[in-house]
Amino acid sequence: MDKKMKKFVNITIAFIISISWANGQQTFHSLEEVWIYALKNNPDNSVYQLQVEKAVKDYKTAKSYLYPKISIGMSGQYNMEIPETPVPGEIFGKPGETVYAQFGQTYNYSRGLSFSKTLLDWQSMFQAKIAQSNTNLAKAEKALFEQNLKQQAAQVYYAALTAHAAVDLSQKDLTLADSTLLLSTNRFQEGIIDNMTLSQAKINRNNALDRWEQNKQYLLENETNLKILLGLTPGDTLLLSENIQLTENTAIDTISTDELSLNLYKIQTENAGFATKQAMSRFSPKLELVTFWGGMQYQDDFKISMKSSDWQPNRYIGLNLSIPIFTGFANKNQYQSTKISQDIAQLSYNEAIRKSSLNDSILLNNYITAMHSVHMAKQNLALADENVHLAYSKYAEGIISLDNYLSVYDDYLAIENQYFSRISDYLINKAIIQSRNK
Repeated sequence: MDKKMKKFVNITIAFIISISWANGQQTFHSLEEVWIYALKNNPDNSVYQLQVEKAVKDYKTAKSYLYPKISIGMSGQYNMEIPETPVPGEIFGKPGETVYAQFGQTYNYSRGLSFSKTLLDWQSMFQAKIAQSNTNLAKAEKALFEQNLKQQAAQVYYAALTAHAAVDLSQKDLTLADSTLLLSTNRFQEGIIDNMTLSQAKINRNNALDRWEQNKQYLLENETNLKILLGLTPGDTLLLSENIQLTENTAIDTISTDELSLNLYKIQTENAGFATKQAMSRFSPKLELVTFWGGMQYQDDFKISMKSSDWQPNRYIGLNLSIPIFTGFANKNQYQSTKISQDIAQLSYNEAIRKSSLNDSILLNNYITAMHSVHMAKQNLALADENVHLAYSKYAEGIISLDNYLSVYDDYLAIENQYFSRISDYLINKAIIQSRNK
């Protein structure tokens, strides 16, 4: 090999390597590998994870009422008119009278440390319970999404495997159609068949080519849909190495209840119950402990001193008790509204349980029926394939006409379509059942 040729080969190899680095390649050997990758890399699942983290933070925020509130601050007050205070007249030489005198100065300032602690607040307590329930709801929504993601990924994965098998089979059909056309062309040139028979062979070959192209397009669509679920980019290469397996290791005679879906309704019902209790708590009192450590300063003009001697001690501790008496029927209407929402949530939960049981029985029946049908369709496909090759041999030997051969071939195509339809139904129902397994 001369230097120019070596240089060309090296450049070619480097170009191929650079393409491989630029476009990632993901190879999957089983559905389990697809699930693991999808759960980790699906962008929508990442959003659900962030929603769970947000719900956790909201719950911690709602629980903050359990802790004391401490703040340091400073405030000023301008007394536009110093109020008069009634005092005994003896102070001003007017015994037996009440004298109104002004006490205070125009400007008051305060600074210090404030401490407050909620001792009784049913509203905040139930708000924290609602926040905790919302956290459980976010986790349940994420778990249900992951189950649905597994179901969709399984369906698309099996559809891609089926499409790949269909492409391989249609390619063999195209090869057989090419052989038939070549044989017919030779016979036409020999004057054994007429132009109409040759045209039939050409039409048969074109139809086989069209089926092959359609199957390739269907395969491309399913691989693209699988890339979307896996979070892959258009430039990534997807390779599926598993072959379709129709034999079950163990017979499936029962299926798991769709617990994740029902759990979502259950948590929503609990959440509605907490909301009702929170609305009821609007009628309850609220008790709070308040403490202040600081100082006061009084000035006749707009100025403030930072000297310690100019600040007078001001410390107090107190209790704040508030009891709602009348709120314009807002609390009553709010309670009635949340009670209706609770009833709706409970009815929805009960209905979900009823429908789930019925849908599960339908799913199991569909799976069993599809499993039996696909095995029969597979046997029929094998028999039809034998008939096609036998008919082709007879046509090649001149025993039967092209019309007879194409009739057998059309029957084979009908059985082939039936086979892929049955296997698609079987794998879809299997995917739904598999997705419920944790």
